[in-house]
Amino acid sequence: MTQARLSIGAVSVLGFALVCIPATAPAALSRVAPGQSIQEAVDAASPGDTIVVMPGDYTETHAGTAAVRITKPLRLLAKSRLPKVKVRILPGPGQKHGIIVEPANQGDPDVVGVTIKGFTIEGFPNNGIWLRHVHDFKIERNESISNLENGIWPTLSANGLVKKNVAYGSEDSALWVEASENVRVLNNEFYNSPTGLEITVSKNIVAKNNHIHHNTTGIGLYHPSAASLPPLGGDGNWDIVGNYVHDNNEPNEAPPGSMSASLPPGGGILVLGVDNVNIQKNRIEGNNFYGITVVDYCVAVAGSQFDCSSNPPQVESAPDDNTYVSNVFKNNGTAPTPFGGLELFAADVTYLMLDTGHENCFANNKYGTFEAPLLPPLMARSCR
Repeated sequence: MTQARLSIGAVSVLGFALVCIPATAPAALSRVAPGQSIQEAVDAASPGDTIVVMPGDYTETHAGTAAVRITKPLRLLAKSRLPKVKVRILPGPGQKHGIIVEPANQGDPDVVGVTIKGFTIEGFPNNGIWLRHVHDFKIERNESISNLENGIWPTLSANGLVKKNVAYGSEDSALWVEASENVRVLNNEFYNSPTGLEITVSKNIVAKNNHIHHNTTGIGLYHPSAASLPPLGGDGNWDIVGNYVHDNNEPNEAPPGSMSASLPPGGGILVLGVDNVNIQKNRIEGNNFYGITVVDYCVAVAGSQFDCSSNPPQVESAPDDNTYVSNVFKNNGTAPTPFGGLELFAADVTYLMLDTGHENCFANNKYGTFEAPLLPPLMARSCR
């Protein structure tokens, strides 16, 4: 959610052309051992090949900004047994990112069909695994450790699976799904970041059975203006189901001046001005400020440098048409950090809206410590 990180313009993540591809040779398998270059193996591979990387530490010596850059369909598999036996990718001189997957040239067709599995990517100043303009991807069983912008970041991509990864130690988001469509985020662990799991300007996202803990904010579902991004149009249909979101009380280490830096510690799930979200069957506990906050974006940024009076949002700022069903809350809102008076609303669920005309519904939730002072019947409704 760093301010102005990416200018998307008028982009549709589904707008790629189908082209006729001539018959090619059968897919090949190659191996990389310590002392050899992963990037050289990637460059030598043909589309559809598999590259297996043996345990050890790998520091690429080329002058690229990413340690490994993939521009074709590939399966890049680490022969690891995490957490003890690792294939680690570490920064070489001038390298800002661990693994980037993207078209070879700006304007080229999207990369279709990439798997990255089993790697430990550690210590890069920007991103651990970054995908942009990629379709049909799988990011599985990787570790992202102290990659300082985002741990795993699929953007402008579609039809993807992010499964059984561990990401921690970022200064923005452990995982950010941005401007993407049809992405499943399953059985991951995200911690020690300003936001554990962030979703922005995307469609048809499922986040299920993730373990999200010891962040500043556990799950952040953010209005486009929170990331200085234009909406794609038709954003929403996000299912946040069956996650364990607890003890997200860490100090905020985001760079000063960014939107991320304004997040107070103690947040479970922040629904910041987004629509068409289903939050269901989550276990939410031990978050000192709130379990879930449903807040109008313009309320959240009032009085800050991002105030809506001087920076009007491109789309309506209130969350609408969201459901909150069968969640279990325990010990939330018990020790909020002072935050412009909003700490007075610390609770299992806090509902902060400018008016009453919004279709957000709550049903069958089990509340623990506090229910929000502005919950039904004053402003929100029960699900029919």
